[in-house]
Amino acid sequence: METFQLTIKAPDHDIFSGEVTKIHLTCEGGDVELMAQHASFTGSVLYSPVVVHTAGVDGEPGPKEEYIARNGLFLFDNANNRATLLALHVEKRSEMSLETVQSYLEMIDRQLTEGEALSDFQVKFLEGEKLAVEKQMETLEA
Repeated sequence: METFQLTIKAPDHDIFSGEVTKIHLTCEGGDVELMAQHASFTGSVLYSPVVVHTAGVDGEPGPKEEYIARNGLFLFDNANNRATLLALHVEKRSEMSLETVQSYLEMIDRQLTEGEALSDFQVKFLEGEKLAVEKQMETLEA
């Protein structure tokens, strides 16, 4: 079974690094599933469930790991058979809390309605973040 190196990073820490057989995620152009030796690829991620199929021992598939990523960039480098997901927020799906996500969404709403002197960039960022967090809530409630 062919594998490739995958690294998932958030600004404050590394989330995952290891050999995988495939990854499935959603980029702005649609759903993507990549395996070893895939053509080089770059995609932006607003919000995406990320399913990582890890490599097991002796050619057997390893456990599947699931994450949620918001606001990021995914790159696959064919020459080095290496993928990288850089995102502002990445969390293991099993560790997500509906209460924390709801609280964050309320803070975004407050900033958008009460935020004084927000720049156009800040407003656009918060609007995009609000859409991504709303999708994350849908995932948690399902």
